[in-house]
Amino acid sequence: MTYQIGLLGAGIKPFGAQIEAAVRARVTEIGDDLAEALSFFGPGEQPSARWPSVIVYVGGDTVTDEEDIEAMIAASIPVVPVVFDLEHYSSQVPPALKPINGSAVDAAAPDFAAIVNVVLENLGLLRKARRLFLSYRRVESTPVAQQLRIAFDAQGYDAFLDTNSVPKGDPFQDVLWHRLLDSDVVVVLGTENFLASKYTKLEIANASAMAVGMLQVLWPGVQSEPFASLAVPFQLEDADFDGKQLKSETLVRIVSATEKLRARCLAARHASLIGEFCEEVRRIGGNPLVQPERFVLAEMPDGRRIAAIPAVGVPDAQRYHEASSRFPVGDHGATEARLIYDHRGMLPQWMSFLDWLDDFLPVKGLRVTDTAAKLGRV
Repeated sequence: MTYQIGLLGAGIKPFGAQIEAAVRARVTEIGDDLAEALSFFGPGEQPSARWPSVIVYVGGDTVTDEEDIEAMIAASIPVVPVVFDLEHYSSQVPPALKPINGSAVDAAAPDFAAIVNVVLENLGLLRKARRLFLSYRRVESTPVAQQLRIAFDAQGYDAFLDTNSVPKGDPFQDVLWHRLLDSDVVVVLGTENFLASKYTKLEIANASAMAVGMLQVLWPGVQSEPFASLAVPFQLEDADFDGKQLKSETLVRIVSATEKLRARCLAARHASLIGEFCEEVRRIGGNPLVQPERFVLAEMPDGRRIAAIPAVGVPDAQRYHEASSRFPVGDHGATEARLIYDHRGMLPQWMSFLDWLDDFLPVKGLRVTDTAAKLGRV
């Protein structure tokens, strides 16, 4: 498998090397071997139709690499436009890119963290659903929690905040655990008495059990706690506050830190899911082989070859569709495909929905805890 990234546009000359380095660094966080599978190309080069591709177009005018962009769009290759002033977007990109939603960076201090994640999403290395969970103590940090929800929403995240995100009439705690399971990152607002609440303690305990990584946004004077194996501290200073709220520049830094952490969090859960599946397969006498394409080919004692495709978080119909379109039967001789997931914390009605999908789709779901029971037949 080769992951192809095109770097085009007038702004590539000053920023192309920085973007490439950022992509390589982020991919290494997902898997050490994946960095070797990256292939970067420039103007006049044609990516292989066999492998996934994405283009980063850093704008500056309306003519640079215009023909290349038109050819890529005609070939259905996704393009990620990047400009330095969204108000004048149309004057910085070729006409073919004008209908596409662009992203802005600060030319004086460019941070490509969010752009890199969009690149990896289009290559299938990160899921496209962007979800996070805000864990906080209402009496201490509600204004900041509301600020962050708005800031993350502006960056394309579905940010879960308990006071806003639970539909009326739904079981509050069940919905909370379901959304926690489906989050890429937990952003913990570490105020002075955050752990004095049994509810916040329970959220942290469940996030740890679900292997969801955390960004600990620590108030001045608050020490970092060893919440989980992947819990990264973000220390605030008095100068970051404007009264009870955070300054706008501090919000930007927190969003950027979350973007940088997101790939590591999803990679850790992906590895955990694969590890548990492989352990279960070995327990029933099978031989699991992890493939470069980031799925497992399990050779079973009865001769079956099962392609197990990990799905981090809560699978939906779109995730099943993606797995079906990438089902590697032809290349690897698998006899069946399974979308493996962890259901612990999932709403019962959603589990029932996934079971219903199994009656209609070529790729069947498999709760990772059921691996031995479901695949152990002879």
